[in-house]
Amino acid sequence: MTETVFGERMLITRGAIAVTSRDTAPLPEMGDGDVLFAVRRIALTANNVTYAAAGEMLGYWRFFPGPEGKGILPVWGFGEVVKSHAPEFAVGDRFYGYWPLATHLLVREAVSAPGGFMDAAPHRQGLADIYNRYQRVEPRLPHEEALDALFRPLFMTGWLIDDFLAGADDFGAEQVILSSASSKTAMAAAFNLSRRGAVQVIGLTSAANRAFTENLGSYDRVFTYDEVDTLERKPSVYVDFAGDRALTQKVHTRLGDALKHSAIVGMTHWGQGGDAPLPGPAPTLFFAPTVAEATVAKLGPAGFADATGYAWTKFVPAVREKLAVETLHGLESAESAYRDLAAGNIGGASAIVVELD
Repeated sequence: MTETVFGERMLITRGAIAVTSRDTAPLPEMGDGDVLFAVRRIALTANNVTYAAAGEMLGYWRFFPGPEGKGILPVWGFGEVVKSHAPEFAVGDRFYGYWPLATHLLVREAVSAPGGFMDAAPHRQGLADIYNRYQRVEPRLPHEEALDALFRPLFMTGWLIDDFLAGADDFGAEQVILSSASSKTAMAAAFNLSRRGAVQVIGLTSAANRAFTENLGSYDRVFTYDEVDTLERKPSVYVDFAGDRALTQKVHTRLGDALKHSAIVGMTHWGQGGDAPLPGPAPTLFFAPTVAEATVAKLGPAGFADATGYAWTKFVPAVREKLAVETLHGLESAESAYRDLAAGNIGGASAIVVELD
């Protein structure tokens, strides 16, 4: 695959995602139609650890090809045109979307799309459109961009989880149990589930994150991981944001036939596992891009935008004051923060934004 990521880059060893390094690739020569972006402001969350953990399985390493044996981490946020050989792009144009954890991205095959463009590079063909679309935006205040970078894609996943469960009548469940309940995607799912009000929303989290999770106001009850054996045995759905096989085993064993559906969304606890047989329904992968495409087809693009946009306006005030947003500067700081996330050393109240200017 042709490399498209230049400048200073953070590299992750494929197959050993806690092992990182940095290098520098000289900025490329540009041809007709090429656009060079500087990555400006991005977020780092537990979701990025999922991208790395599932890099091989779900194709996340294909978006931004790196050197042999290395992966370049995808992140959400804002980039800006710094050099353009395409008439549709001017220096200073700003876009929201899916960027590499690096200082520069070269787009050779930009295809105009409503409100922005698509990166149609050959190595990105067959990957979910939602990752290949970039939205043109006007510059805003840093704290406003920070919330978008931190929550927009994760909120969408949380909204889709609720919409999926609503469409399935919650599989007949009376409670939906979310692991990694302090994670931002789980926060978004719990918020939407609680607004709909059809089921009890139960959070599983660490003892360190319990008070923060309870203070969110979206969970009916919050349990720590060592309290799984006290979960009520009643019709339930389990949504796993942790990717922790041992925890999933405990939940399945506790609930038994009362568990009606089990979904895997994330891998925040990527290093923990187990291989014992699971009682109850086999866990199924909830892959948000695929669900999003089906939901857009059902609601239409305008209906989808209206529904998610309205929910987003309700969500932002609910979480804005409950997070401690930390702004880091430069790739060295980003690398350190990523390692802490991969090691599970970042608390739920933390929200990390990185400025790469």
